Amino acid sequence: MTFPKPELIPLLLLALVTLSFTTMSSAADCAGAGAISVYWGQKSNETEGTLQSLCSSGNYNIVILESLLVYDNGSDPQINLAEHCGNSCSKLQPEIEYCQKNKSIKVFLSIGQARTVLKTKNHRHYSSSNITAAENLASYLLENFLSGNSGPLGSVTLDGIDIADVQDGENLKWDEVVRAINASTTARKIYLSASPECVYPDYYLGTAISTGLFDYIWVEFFYQNPCIYANGDAANLLKEWNKWTTGVPKSKIFLGLVASDEVAGYIPPEDLITKVLPTIKQSSNYGGVMIWDRGYDLSSNYSAQIKDSVPKGCRCVCDDDAWNGFYGLGSASLGMFG
Repeated sequence: MTFPKPELIPLLLLALVTLSFTTMSSAADCAGAGAISVYWGQKSNETEGTLQSLCSSGNYNIVILESLLVYDNGSDPQINLAEHCGNSCSKLQPEIEYCQKNKSIKVFLSIGQARTVLKTKNHRHYSSSNITAAENLASYLLENFLSGNSGPLGSVTLDGIDIADVQDGENLKWDEVVRAINASTTARKIYLSASPECVYPDYYLGTAISTGLFDYIWVEFFYQNPCIYANGDAANLLKEWNKWTTGVPKSKIFLGLVASDEVAGYIPPEDLITKVLPTIKQSSNYGGVMIWDRGYDLSSNYSAQIKDSVPKGCRCVCDDDAWNGFYGLGSASLGMFG
């Protein structure tokens, strides 16, 4: 075995030090992006399966439980998970913990807004001011879903709150709700997400999103909107996607997809992979895709077909030309080990 010549040892040490820093930088730069989130909770076990089966599929990184209905008149919020649990949803606690602890899947609770009590004058708990309304709702969420206390889903500590199917109310302003939830966080990270329609800015959630406090925004590029994928053409979608990624730079932006060809805006998996993902993955704040919903996805096998194409690859610093030139100089020109 031969050793480097004494006069080359300083160069060898320099190369090793440089390699170590390059490797560290590469690890940071190559974390990538490309999660898949999915909504679950508004269909039966027969249609969308159990929460545990969802988390066992290996197709998702985040699941959003749909939903908790909130009321603008101050009535207590109500959990509504269709036929999954009826009046007693605490039985879902073991499944939620299975997703979190066994599968490292984040579990969010989505807020929906009951339409029947909007614009009413019978304010109760949230009556004194918008700020009080927001603080009260944030406290309710923290105590019942985010702190391990006993609540409608059992003694769970969910990972985040999603604001989705909401409209304007007289006494619940969603930007104030978001600020109140954010202010209530402790040492443990509580994630915030929103699900606006694809037209930027969103009519109902635009003000809340402008706070810059959302970690994730799953933009709904489906239903009858002018920015959906249609007739094999992704131009309108990509144009609006660019507005979202540039307009909300601090949030991870997800492409909201419907997993059924019966819904307007459906993108066939092969078209998504070839016509859409290559472009949107170039955005620095690309986060991945959101699937609407688990029932459709279970039927169409949509997420399984696209999941390998969703992650965002990256080029390590060690692939830079400057590094390659230096590496070539060290290994070939210097003849260190020859």
